[in-house]
Amino acid sequence: MRRPTAPIRVSWPLLFLVAGLGCIVLALFEAQRSVQSNRVVAEQALRGYGNFAAWSFEEHYTESLRVATQELLGSVNMFHTSPPVPAAGDPAHSLAWNQGCFCHQPKFGPLPLAFVAFTLGTDTIGIAYNQAGPAAPGWLVERPDSVHLPDARPAPSPSPADRRWMNRQLTQLVRQPLPRWGYHFLVASDGDSTTAFAVTRMPTAWGDTIVYAVQYSKQSVDSMLAATFDAPDLLPSALSALGSNRQILQAEVRDAAGHVLFSTGVPEEWAFDARVTLPASYGGLRIRMQVHPDLARRILIGGLPRSRLPMLLGLLALAVGLTTVAVTQLRREARFARDRSAFVASASHELRTPLAQIRLVVDMLRLDREKDPVRREASLALVDREVTRLQHLVDTVLRFARGETESDTGREPVDVAAEARAVVEEFLPLARPRGATIVVQAPAAPVVLLRAGAVRQVLLNLLDNAVKYGPAPQSITVTVEALGTAGARLTVADQGAGVPETERERIWRPFERGSAATERAAGGSGIGLTVVRDIAERHGGRTWVDAAPDGGARFVVEFPGEA
Repeated sequence: MRRPTAPIRVSWPLLFLVAGLGCIVLALFEAQRSVQSNRVVAEQALRGYGNFAAWSFEEHYTESLRVATQELLGSVNMFHTSPPVPAAGDPAHSLAWNQGCFCHQPKFGPLPLAFVAFTLGTDTIGIAYNQAGPAAPGWLVERPDSVHLPDARPAPSPSPADRRWMNRQLTQLVRQPLPRWGYHFLVASDGDSTTAFAVTRMPTAWGDTIVYAVQYSKQSVDSMLAATFDAPDLLPSALSALGSNRQILQAEVRDAAGHVLFSTGVPEEWAFDARVTLPASYGGLRIRMQVHPDLARRILIGGLPRSRLPMLLGLLALAVGLTTVAVTQLRREARFARDRSAFVASASHELRTPLAQIRLVVDMLRLDREKDPVRREASLALVDREVTRLQHLVDTVLRFARGETESDTGREPVDVAAEARAVVEEFLPLARPRGATIVVQAPAAPVVLLRAGAVRQVLLNLLDNAVKYGPAPQSITVTVEALGTAGARLTVADQGAGVPETERERIWRPFERGSAATERAAGGSGIGLTVVRDIAERHGGRTWVDAAPDGGARFVVEFPGEA
């Protein structure tokens, strides 16, 4: 069982380390928050540019649509008082006349596909198509007989189903409240084909309502959207200086059903997009725009801040690791200080007892108080025994203090069996007062190259432990065996309580003592077994402890001759 230790007191260095780590964590947190805050601001700026572009596109497009529709249908957007009612193609006469192409030509917007008129509530519908040739830039309401137009296009003939569909769509649209700008705009798309209508109504004095509309083809809708997007005043000068609108913006326009009408530079994933939905009277188009992310560095100083989270986490891990190492070192130093204090106290106790006995005998002999020669000889034997014990203790302490700095040179052949017998003979005066007998089983063994005193130090420490922690009386067995062809195995077995399996590795560490030492309150420095293992390992050997045949502990030390 490990000696109980006092709890570690919190020291100022430990507090400083913890405070330093806290400051590092706070600094890293603030750095990451600053980067994140800067990125949010930068993203908001880019999103703000996208919002402005989408708003500007909406304003330009709705204005273009109002002007173009007013030009085409403005002549009939009034109260009609007397017949005849204008026919479907009559609004085209209000367009400017171009003598060069012999046609009416709109000043704003594309040419319509057809003009439409019908009386609200009826299932009839009039459709007027352009009679000018495909190359003509304007609209021809009807072909004059006096002018030869060889390239005039034939008028399409829509099917009854198409006429009914057109009548139904426009009727539903015109029955809704009239928007403030005076017209309805509808984009109808089934994914494959797209058409658009600008619609108004003309009430009559006799109670009818005439519906007038212009129909645009998909190409016309595309041209209006493209012309609006490419307008030079769509973006402020700070942005337009970076390139064309298509180089700066990524855009997509869909109809109310979600079909794409216009797109340019659409990304795989939108990042800072702005979205605008036009009113239903303007077709309910959905606009999505954003500034190209590659231009962020040119628009914003420094561009979009990149996340420093991986680097900050790495620095945090490093700081935590260094702090952990420092705390571990502080704890180790504190433990070493406690162990050193315990060692000094134990060694002082070990030294005080023999010194007190030696002082007592010396004083008695110096004062000539012991007249009996036999008792005088016994007193001198006591002094010799205690001096031997002190010598053994000092040798152990010096060997432990030298540690890894001890030179490993100067090995010489050693007869391990003869050395073991000599050490046992030397130790017997220390064993007899404790009621211990030592039996040596040391047949001839190989001579091993060892440092001088290695076997003596190993065996004295093992015998000292066996006498201390074993019962009185007991028999201790020292065995020397051949290990292979050139090595030796040294075994010391006692008749004590043994070493529990959970402690058989721990007791070899410095200042660690087993439960037997704690229960018996036996003295000792706590470094004897550490010295034994160190000597064995320096000679390439190994040590371990297991159960002895008589129930005690059996310590084994091997010295391989090859090392």
